[in-house]
Amino acid sequence: MNLRKLLYLFTLGLLLVSCKPSYTITHIQDSVVRIDSTFDAYPHPQMHQLVQKYKTLLDKEMNQVIGTSAQFMDYGIPESLLTNFTSDVMKAYGDEHLPGGADIAVMNVHGHRATMPKGGITIGNLYEIYSFDNTIVFLDLKGSDLNDIFRAYAGMGGAGISSNVKLVIENKKVKSVSIDGKPIDENKIYHIVTLDYLADGNNGMSAFKNAVKLTDTGITLRDIIIDFVREQTRQGKEITSKLDGRITLLN
Repeated sequence: MNLRKLLYLFTLGLLLVSCKPSYTITHIQDSVVRIDSTFDAYPHPQMHQLVQKYKTLLDKEMNQVIGTSAQFMDYGIPESLLTNFTSDVMKAYGDEHLPGGADIAVMNVHGHRATMPKGGITIGNLYEIYSFDNTIVFLDLKGSDLNDIFRAYAGMGGAGISSNVKLVIENKKVKSVSIDGKPIDENKIYHIVTLDYLADGNNGMSAFKNAVKLTDTGITLRDIIIDFVREQTRQGKEITSKLDGRITLLN
């Protein structure tokens, strides 16, 4: 290819680029489109068929019964059947995956978005209860900072903690707190299982941001609960919980 032809092609390319139209927004007009039952009068057959296909697959998965609950479990403060259950499963997960086990598990009440039914438990039930994609976090925290966590707990009237903790709250302040029957050593490093949302300092848990070590497992709380329920079923057990006085209010 000679120089003249190359020059011709280059010039042609410049002309094509320079002639390409450019567009700018000159006017925007908005309106409210109400999404209600009137749309049902004009179904789109192909879209309906597509949605129905995936709904059938999703329903099959979500309606799968994977276990049984011996009781109805609600969530609330200072302690509740559901927060106690969840916290204890988290603690057991830490005991299994941390060298030397976990000292405590900590979670927020509103990490639950529904109640646990008595009887058959479906995967859909667990997606409703644990609807957030919160991941399990292991963190190491100095005892002095852990005391700040319990002060925050006292201020909110309680939350989710594992059964080896005994917290007594009076007038929204910590009256006493112990782990495995021992007072908190302010200089000790404690191994804690919690959620990424709390580890980021949310919900009053700002002391978690002082962690000397933090590992986000990337495993969701929902997934470890699903695995736990399945394992209980494999062993022929129902899931249970109890109010054991792990948090006491003296008001």
